[in-house]
Amino acid sequence: MNSKKDKLVNFLTNKPVIIWGARMTGMGFLRFSTSNNLNVLNFIDSDPALLGKKVNNKIVMAPKDLSLLKKINPDLIIVIAVSIKEDEIIKKLKIMGFTDDDFVLYSDYCDAYYTIDVVGTCNLRCASCAYTIEGQKYSKGLMSLEDFKQVVSKIKSEVDIVTHVSLYNWGEPFLHPELNKIISHLHENGIAAAVSSHLSIVTGSQIRKVIKAAPEYLKISLSGYYPNVYDVTHAGGNINLVISNLYRIRYFIDQFKANTLVDVNYHLYTNNNGKNLIKMQELCDELDFTLSSVNSLVMPLERVIDYVEGKDEAKTAELNKILPVTIEEGMSVASDYKLDSCPFMDNQVNINYDMSVPVCCTVFDQTDTIVTKNYLKSSLSEITNAKHKVKLCTKCMNYNLPAYNMGFNRKKLEEIALQKTSTDN
Repeated sequence: MNSKKDKLVNFLTNKPVIIWGARMTGMGFLRFSTSNNLNVLNFIDSDPALLGKKVNNKIVMAPKDLSLLKKINPDLIIVIAVSIKEDEIIKKLKIMGFTDDDFVLYSDYCDAYYTIDVVGTCNLRCASCAYTIEGQKYSKGLMSLEDFKQVVSKIKSEVDIVTHVSLYNWGEPFLHPELNKIISHLHENGIAAAVSSHLSIVTGSQIRKVIKAAPEYLKISLSGYYPNVYDVTHAGGNINLVISNLYRIRYFIDQFKANTLVDVNYHLYTNNNGKNLIKMQELCDELDFTLSSVNSLVMPLERVIDYVEGKDEAKTAELNKILPVTIEEGMSVASDYKLDSCPFMDNQVNINYDMSVPVCCTVFDQTDTIVTKNYLKSSLSEITNAKHKVKLCTKCMNYNLPAYNMGFNRKKLEEIALQKTSTDN
């Protein structure tokens, strides 16, 4: 019997392919396609920040361009390569006149998406992050390169297809002295690498090593251009250091001809969406980096549940005042999208630096959310079964928080955000 990988490759061979999803999942599928001699024409993505950009040397086009591409290539197949929101994409395709024969879901062939938090700490204390929770106990440390290699080996032994791995969740991966070797090991195994960083790090040599290793995707998280604004929501960071490091990244990408998409993930608050956002967009245009602005959320999951249940958490209440979309507003919009299951739990495997596995990427408290203490000693089926026994998940689904965290109905959310007056104009 053919494996899922063989079935997918056989189906797509000798057909023109479009990948819907130009970020990490799509980049991973492009690496897989190149390894298997598939004919990928372009990316499609609905994010305006990506349109017209080259991602791994493939132009990103808009969904409206699909009809013309189909006329030019009648046997065109669209591969939907995203980790969430597949239903929204399918709905768009059906409205445009495409049928089930015109597209495939990458998730039908890929059993899980993997996140490995190689660093178990962070040197910042950002307002919306789990590390700001007072009294929260968490272990600190780094995943060794040898342990990482064992994890990758086990992943490959358990699933037919693994095309990409994200090397972050709560921690700051640039604090790992061997991050470049971790990225290179993924590439040696035919796996694309995603890295995220706040980039408020002093060492230029680390940046040089990482860019030389050429991760496919590098997300830079920040929340302002000027110190008086950035310091409020990225406590402990230095925006001038971040900006200088962005120039370093541009320099090293050019020096090493690294095929890395730099995506500046700008966290929107009501105190930074005026002149701060304009200045950061100008900088990204200068450096030819993508700027993706996102309405900030309160994290982690436990913190939101505490707030919804009326537990006294002064920091969350204070933060909620400067969110473009408050917790209440976001949950109201999400109420139109009742999910039967949770994509975070169903298709993601998150591995902490110490080998423990949480039920999903949105939780932080390790008291009741760890499904196994050692990924290497638990099978994928055992991990999946254990997830369904986590009590917090029932509460999360009852509050419809997966839909809230995924930001369904982006148009409505943006309408709410635009009604708020910016304080940095």
